[in-house]
Amino acid sequence: MPTGTQPRVLHVALVALFVLLSFGGAIFPNGTASAQASTNDPGPGDTDLALYAPVLERDRDAIYAETAGRLSRYRVEATFTPAGDNVATILGVVDLNYYNGTGEMQDTIYFRLYPNDDEYAEGALTLDAVEVGGEKVTPRLTVGDTVAAIDLAEPVAAESTVDLLVTFTTTIPNAPRESYGMFSHDTKSGTYALAHWGPLLAGYDSVHGWELDTPSELGDPVFTNAALYDVTLTAPDDLIVITTGIESSAEPVGDGQTRYRFLSGPVRDFVIAMNEDLQELSATVDGTTVRSWFSADNIELGRATLRYGIQSLEVFGQLFGPYPYAEMDIVEVDLQRALGVEFPQITYIAAGLYDRNSGSWRDPKSLEFTLVHEIAHQWWYALVGNNQYQHAFIDEGLTNFVSTVYMREIYGDEVADFQVDRNLKMWYLSLLFGNEGDSVANQPTDDFPTQNAYGATIYGKAALGFKAIHDEIGPDAFFAGLTDYAATFRFKVATPDDLRAALERASGRDLTDLWSHWFNEAAGEQDFDPSDLAHVQEELGL
Repeated sequence: MPTGTQPRVLHVALVALFVLLSFGGAIFPNGTASAQASTNDPGPGDTDLALYAPVLERDRDAIYAETAGRLSRYRVEATFTPAGDNVATILGVVDLNYYNGTGEMQDTIYFRLYPNDDEYAEGALTLDAVEVGGEKVTPRLTVGDTVAAIDLAEPVAAESTVDLLVTFTTTIPNAPRESYGMFSHDTKSGTYALAHWGPLLAGYDSVHGWELDTPSELGDPVFTNAALYDVTLTAPDDLIVITTGIESSAEPVGDGQTRYRFLSGPVRDFVIAMNEDLQELSATVDGTTVRSWFSADNIELGRATLRYGIQSLEVFGQLFGPYPYAEMDIVEVDLQRALGVEFPQITYIAAGLYDRNSGSWRDPKSLEFTLVHEIAHQWWYALVGNNQYQHAFIDEGLTNFVSTVYMREIYGDEVADFQVDRNLKMWYLSLLFGNEGDSVANQPTDDFPTQNAYGATIYGKAALGFKAIHDEIGPDAFFAGLTDYAATFRFKVATPDDLRAALERASGRDLTDLWSHWFNEAAGEQDFDPSDLAHVQEELGL
């Protein structure tokens, strides 16, 4: 999103060509959401309607009725200091109104301090002071200092709140090699990629409770619950600041600094990207402003990326239900070991995908498929959460499959079938008929034996499983089920059984056996044989 006062090298508002898209022969469901907005009185938490400003007006009343007073609220005051000759830092204070939505009394609250993970090298997050109800508390650090336990003198009852004041210091590492690059300062491009930069409440789900495992080595390291963020950030004037949510204000405070205020609406994290030189293109679709941010040499692909983002929001909005936020940012970031990373209302796309000469440019649709996958995550994980440590196949497999549906709607069967071969079958069949063999999709992420087994199973096999269900019950029932699922579980944490039940309701079918075969068993040789792998290799020209 624009950040007020700094000069822009380039800003282009695209014409309706990118907005009024044509979907020849597209099949969209007429299913309706099964859950209506709650008419209950607000809960005891923060009910300030202004915190919902990032939600589109058409959705604001319903989302406010569902969540007001029943989400934790972070109010953050932070100051960012660039790296200079050392490392960058953020000094901040979090005024947290914690809402206990666990259904059980809690005598301990847990924060995740993800920057303390070893993969971030010199990166760090220290809690300098913690107060609960005005009384000082000493946190207990565990799990390699990535978990801070805050013991409460008086337990907080279910559906009640408690106020915490947390003073913290974050150290931002310079391009740590072991990480994805989503929390780092890239010294070549000058980009600051700031995911999980402050203390976050640990994720909680009704089956596993607080998720306190070591940050995942194979998959997404962050699992959180929906909350409201009101973030004030003071940063140098010469930095473009791009964040989750919308900019509420920007005021110069002297010494080359600007004090920004950002609001998020209900989201699972508040993420920042900063750089002096990023260029911007923007357009609007169905009330949402989409912004593409990229380096000066990449205007052609920056424009293409904007088009893909617009098309993705429109296609998926019709398939699953409209995207409810006013903004969506797509940012070129220097990632490692990842082509894209999704966050609420903001997506990081690897700089290598903007370079046709890089190893990341595997085919002309690489950039598009990656972005479409990450935009699909705005529904599957951002809106409807799941515990990625335990059931990563729900969001990753589903997003990879629906990305092929997007390809079919936009480009037709030939292109879509190629993407199914390339992004779903090739990786999985190579695993299945290679030295590692098949794996169960529905298992904890770090229980997979290798990174390859995790990726091929979660992104390939699980996506093929959702394709098999789609083909069995038909597109109308499949997408009606997803629309129901999105409406019922938005801002909540869903389980595999919740997703299966939604598809069963929409189709009137018992999917137990089909679901179990694809997600709970390692029986891929019943569906494929080595000749299928040979055929896919031939189709891909390998």
